[in-house]
Amino acid sequence: MGSDFSARLEKALYPLIFLAAFGFFLLGLDPSFYADDSPETITAEALLGIPHPPGYPLHTLLGHLFSLLPLGPASLRVNLFSAVLAASVCALLYGFLKNAFQIPTGLSAAFALLWAVGATTYPSALSAKTGIYHFTTLLLVAILWALWKKRLELAAFLLGLSFAHHWMTMVTFLPGLGILVYGQWKGEGIGKKRVYQGFSFFLAGLSVYLFLPIRALQNPWLNWGNPSTWYNFVFDFFRTQYLHAGSGSGLDTRLKQGWVYLQGAFLEFGGLWLAALWGIRKAYSEDKTRALGLAALWLGLVASVVFYLGVSDDQLYLVHNFVLPSQVFTLLFSAWGLKITLAKREGDWRGKAEKVLIGVLVAVLAGLGALRLSRDRQADYTYDYDYALNGFKSLPANALYFCKGDSIVFPCWYFQWVEQKRADVSVIGVDGLPMEWVRKNLAGFHPGLKVPRTSRPVGLESIPPMAQWIVAQNPYRELYFSFDELDAGFLAGVKMAPYGLTEKGYGAGQEAPWDEGKAEGIWQTLRLRHLNDPVFPVDERTQDLLVHDYAVFRNALGLCEEDLGDEAKAKVTPRSAAQDLLREEQDYQKSFENYQWAVTCDPHDALFEFNLGNACFNLGRPSDAMACFDKATRLNPRYTEAYFNEAVIALQSRDFAKARELFGKVLELDPTHAEARRGLDYLTQLGH
Repeated sequence: MGSDFSARLEKALYPLIFLAAFGFFLLGLDPSFYADDSPETITAEALLGIPHPPGYPLHTLLGHLFSLLPLGPASLRVNLFSAVLAASVCALLYGFLKNAFQIPTGLSAAFALLWAVGATTYPSALSAKTGIYHFTTLLLVAILWALWKKRLELAAFLLGLSFAHHWMTMVTFLPGLGILVYGQWKGEGIGKKRVYQGFSFFLAGLSVYLFLPIRALQNPWLNWGNPSTWYNFVFDFFRTQYLHAGSGSGLDTRLKQGWVYLQGAFLEFGGLWLAALWGIRKAYSEDKTRALGLAALWLGLVASVVFYLGVSDDQLYLVHNFVLPSQVFTLLFSAWGLKITLAKREGDWRGKAEKVLIGVLVAVLAGLGALRLSRDRQADYTYDYDYALNGFKSLPANALYFCKGDSIVFPCWYFQWVEQKRADVSVIGVDGLPMEWVRKNLAGFHPGLKVPRTSRPVGLESIPPMAQWIVAQNPYRELYFSFDELDAGFLAGVKMAPYGLTEKGYGAGQEAPWDEGKAEGIWQTLRLRHLNDPVFPVDERTQDLLVHDYAVFRNALGLCEEDLGDEAKAKVTPRSAAQDLLREEQDYQKSFENYQWAVTCDPHDALFEFNLGNACFNLGRPSDAMACFDKATRLNPRYTEAYFNEAVIALQSRDFAKARELFGKVLELDPTHAEARRGLDYLTQLGH
């Protein structure tokens, strides 16, 4: 009776572990999309389209099934897919630990649930894009279990499926998988027939990749690379467009990426990484081949990411995403080493030690779970979703909307193609213009839009002339930008004026009247949910990509108000009416309020503090202006104009020593600064 109950309990733990993890993920699930490639992933799966290389055909097909669920918007449905994948890793990991490693039931369950509370694994389960790495982990654990069970054909089929999901990661696992297969061949032998069968099963799994050219022939709106021809298919499969993404990165970049990995790996499960290193030594003493195989799997992925990736500092978060499947080895080796240690003990001591360890792991689970919910949940995350919709609010019908950055282009695709919002706007991703499929789909989605077509591949050098051609050939469409500055050579002569989260463009020779009432009114209609939320502060990536941009455009609004104040001030004479003086003060007050809004939104940008100091000075508040300029120089110690303005106020306040010090600092940073030189000369004439 007791053994039957234990067997039923062990079987019941599979769904219980899945439900526990899934419920935990639901508490923090993102209802919209995170500021990464998630909107592109959601769009691809909702439309059964083709995302960026390598295309992720298996993930797209399965994600499409979730997109059909009658539950809220498509974004929520596909995010649910990520949560299901992550919870499935927990359940499968429990079975693998229990059956392959013979880990006691309680310890297997506790170690498996740790996957749900990892520093990377938890937030990655809450949104669409990062669910891809959970799927890779799920397939990896399934392959390992099949190899442990000596089911070579099943392992080969799963390997083929995993290649049809994310083949670049699986390539890094091949040496480790080869060691495991070699161990089986040395122990029992593997005949040619099984080798041929295994290869056939691998090809059967890999055949899912045929989805890409078949679907591309049907021209879905998201048809990245249009892999309907052999050339395009191979180009996309090998990610040729990203081939040189990390070129030029030196040793310092590799070391930085390695350090990012080490920090993340150590913190992933509360320092369990050290126990995993100890577990490798224990495992090697018990089964050299399998220990080496698992270690090679771990090292293969980490080494390829650290030494091949080569990303800029603002993209170092990608290291955590790409190595996510490697975190499973922390749990495997920790549990394996612990099992070996416990096996050497007998009697009551072993049972008591096991219970104590389970208690410790449960406490760690509770602590890490509470930490993740307090810091990493995304249940209120609507930043990218709201930002894209707020950008649309500034646009008139049939506008040309030039956009930069995946955090705005991908959401626009999602809203237009999936939710059918603002389909009239021609969203032109600047960086995507050289891609033929982008221009083809742009023309197809907007039949009246004239789009340049070429008969040969083009590169980044084609962006300025193509943008110029689109503007010239579509003269009746108003011009808007998602960014506040134009690169040199890009639409030369175009002037810009801020309206909400966009800048309106005016061609060369056109007047650029700025409608103050309209610009201020747009900000009153924007949805600003969760900005500066003290309970769940925004994460660093969202702060840099989105929240900072809110501040940028609000700062631009302040500059326009300040210009109006300067114009009003220039017209003031001794005989000016009171309303003229009042208008000057009102404009400067509005500029102050906008600069203050920008500083509150992003207190780490020296430019916003500098402009706020100017506004304070214009309002007759020199001490406040000095404080702002001082903070600007602390944020940017090489900010010469902030030092200079602070020096001028010190001079006007007759703090001559301070003025001399600051003028000297300006000249130290910029010896050609003529006004600072005149300031020092003036102080010398005064005898200071």
